[in-house]
Amino acid sequence: MAQKGLPMIKVAILFGGISTEHDVSCKSADNVIRALAGRFELTLIGITKKGEWLHYTGDPADVTGEWHTHDVEKIALIPGMGEKAGGLFVIHDGGIKPLPVDVALPVLHGQGGEDGTLQGALETCGIPYVGCGVLASAVCMDKDASHRLAAAAGVRSPKCEVLYRGSTVSEALAAVKACGGFPVFVKPARGGSSIGVSKATDEASYQKALTTAFSLDNKVAIEEAIVGDEVGCAVVGDTVHGIHMGEVDQIVVKGDGFFRIHLEKDPGANTELRCPSDLAPELLARVKEAGKRVYEALGCEGFARVDLFVTPEGEVVFNEVNSTPGLTYYSRFPQMMRVAGHELGDALQDLIVARLSE
Repeated sequence: MAQKGLPMIKVAILFGGISTEHDVSCKSADNVIRALAGRFELTLIGITKKGEWLHYTGDPADVTGEWHTHDVEKIALIPGMGEKAGGLFVIHDGGIKPLPVDVALPVLHGQGGEDGTLQGALETCGIPYVGCGVLASAVCMDKDASHRLAAAAGVRSPKCEVLYRGSTVSEALAAVKACGGFPVFVKPARGGSSIGVSKATDEASYQKALTTAFSLDNKVAIEEAIVGDEVGCAVVGDTVHGIHMGEVDQIVVKGDGFFRIHLEKDPGANTELRCPSDLAPELLARVKEAGKRVYEALGCEGFARVDLFVTPEGEVVFNEVNSTPGLTYYSRFPQMMRVAGHELGDALQDLIVARLSE
């Protein structure tokens, strides 16, 4: 995006990452690149599964493939020191050269990208970025912390207990009892996209679920199973400039399973996704109010997706916040914005311009 006679804004798209959601991040980046093509000068920064930062200059259409094997140069992040600015630098011919960017758009999901660590690195290097800050990112990523803050803000949250790797059998069973007994959901406390999440209905399935969750995180959340439909709020903005929402969606799970959008062969195959939802106006208003309240309580800014449950009795219950929601062609956030009349490219462009105006 450039005014006449002025250079285009340089936007670094950060994608990939070390989490189990690496491949999903690449798919999100692919969709974001398509949405922003021609609007900005895009610089593609991929992070490998081992954590190496690479400047990718190949075909943008290849970011969902083996992009890290060609057309790449290593990136160094250098913090600012005194009056000397930091930033991104390309390691080239035994030396380094600056890689100028005006603003970064992180499109990483999960640990190492959505948990505040990436955001902290960018702040240390003096690079402005779009999206939630360090604290909000870390809090949103931690299901235990986010539930506590949402409850403190007056939004009903599921009963939730935390176990750490090495917990005893008696401690694990006590956690189930504290959540009201079986069934319970067992989740890596700092994971996303339903990866490692299991529904446990008895002690045998519970132990299996704990093994799965602990393989991904040393902190595991045991949650009360809420009966009802999941609904989502696509939220953009902040408390200073105003908060806006896309259309609320509604997920109806088929059978006795739970929502897994990233079923790679058939995304969302076990669900019916309704956007807009078919909630009654009064209930819809309460969902939006709860979504806004959670967004503010967790300190979110830029954009996020707030997920809640609606029970058959009409109770609104908090589920989780995705501080960097999925942005693939089939993801919920872009669809909710589109149904509300905002294409993804337009929404992201507005956020980028707003961030640079601060």
